[in-house]
Amino acid sequence: MSQFRKMVERSSIRNLPSASQHSKSKTRYENVSPKTNSGYHVGKMMEDFDIIQRNFRFKPDEIFPRIKISLLVSLICESIYLETDSHQAKNEAMGEAAATTTAKSTLSSYGTHPYNEREKKGNTHIPYLLLDVRDLDEYNKSHIITAENYPKSLLSRANFEIPSLLKYKNHPEHVIVIYDEDEILAPQVATTLMERGYDNVFILSGGLKVAKHCFPHSLVVTPEVTMTVETSQILETQLQQMSFRYRK
Repeated sequence: MSQFRKMVERSSIRNLPSASQHSKSKTRYENVSPKTNSGYHVGKMMEDFDIIQRNFRFKPDEIFPRIKISLLVSLICESIYLETDSHQAKNEAMGEAAATTTAKSTLSSYGTHPYNEREKKGNTHIPYLLLDVRDLDEYNKSHIITAENYPKSLLSRANFEIPSLLKYKNHPEHVIVIYDEDEILAPQVATTLMERGYDNVFILSGGLKVAKHCFPHSLVVTPEVTMTVETSQILETQLQQMSFRYRK
C-alpha cells in the first residue's frame, strides 16, 4: 500500500506545471488590472452628465420653455393619486347630477352660466398633457408612460388641434409637454404651437434618450402598459436615487 502511495505522489509531482508554464498562462491577463466595483462613483456621475448634456440642444432663439425629466416624472407620479381622487369625487358628484342639470338649463336660458368655461376645458384633473411627436410606428415601439401620440405631420392640417390639445390650451394650472427621440422634432412643434397662440407649451429636455438613461425602469413603455400606483412607486424610487446622485 505504501509503495502504491509513493507511485501516485511521484506521478502527481511529474504532472505539476513548471514555473515557466505558470508565467506563460498569465500572459493573457498581464495587461488586465483589477478593479473594485464600488457602486455609483464620480466617474459614473460625470459620464451620466456628459450623456445628458450631449442630448440637450439648447438654442439662443428658443421661444418655448423647457422641463427637466425629473420634474416630469414628479408630475407623472403625483397624477396617479390625483386621478384616483378624481374618480372618487366623480362618484360622489353623481348624486347631485339631477339638481346640477336643472340649474344649468335654467341659467343657460339667460345666456350665462358658470359651467361653460369648465366644460370648455374638459376634465383636466391631470396637470399635464404629454405629447410624443414622433411617427405612430415609433410611438408604438416605446414611449414615455401616459404620453399620447401627436405626429408632427398633424401641424400641417387645418384641424391640427386634437381634443386633448383644446382641453389643455392655455390652461392656467396645466402644461403641455412635447418630446421626441433627441430634440429634433419637438422644438419645431413647440415653436409652431407657440406661434399659433399656445402659451403653456414646454419641451422635454433631452427627449426620450435622456428619459431612458435616467429612468431605465417603468418610464419608457409599450402602448398596452398603463400607469398604476405600483409603477408610480417604482418611478419615485428612481427619482430619489437620481436626486441623491446629482444633488438637484
